[in-house]
Amino acid sequence: MKQYSFSFSPEILENFKKIIPVNRSKKILKSYLLNEYELPESLNELQRATSSTVVQPYWMTAAEINKIDHLIKQAQVKGYTVNRSSILQNLMKELIEKYRNNPIQKSEQFRARFKVPTGTKKRLSLLIEDGELTYELSTFIMDGYVPSNEFPSMRNQDQEDFNFQTDIEVFEKMDEIASEYGFKKGGRAKIFRDALFQLETSLQSNSPKKAALKQELQYILDEYKSIEDVSVIKEEISKYLK
Repeated sequence: MKQYSFSFSPEILENFKKIIPVNRSKKILKSYLLNEYELPESLNELQRATSSTVVQPYWMTAAEINKIDHLIKQAQVKGYTVNRSSILQNLMKELIEKYRNNPIQKSEQFRARFKVPTGTKKRLSLLIEDGELTYELSTFIMDGYVPSNEFPSMRNQDQEDFNFQTDIEVFEKMDEIASEYGFKKGGRAKIFRDALFQLETSLQSNSPKKAALKQELQYILDEYKSIEDVSVIKEEISKYLK
């Protein structure tokens, strides 16, 4: 399984997260992609660019990416140029419509406080928006997390509190993994910290916050180039990079 970044319209991504429970969203998306989803009859919509996009990473198997790439080739045969993001966004739109009037029962929410090494929250805030971290960590624990077999003690470490509220199934998954490893006390906390560390490591190489800023910078530079010489723009940018 590998992490990929996709661009979506904010409205579609927000509706998807609102309608599909976090503990089931990735499984539902995967099942629909591999077993049901086909290109729409009209491919024009897949080519429409949105004025505003947000970047969202997803953990995907080789089978999922291969299916998306196969759909892209099908579109190319028909004379359309589409990309992975447009395919996945269209798939999300179909799932939103499928479950809008047939909602999935919402899961019970649970909250817990974990001790993590001091500085963890600050580092994560540089990589991902605070409002997205719970969703990303929850889906990672449910569908992408593989224990590292390294569970360092927090004893003698500077600590800070990390409040975590999500679907109760996510906590049950952590407890299940902790039981498999034979942890009798503090197992959930060990699993949580290990998953959080793995997610942070992944975000360092594939940060949605960095991707969003890069995308915004590209848009600003394109606008700037339409009214100013490139040499002047380079000079202005160099002032900020000193």
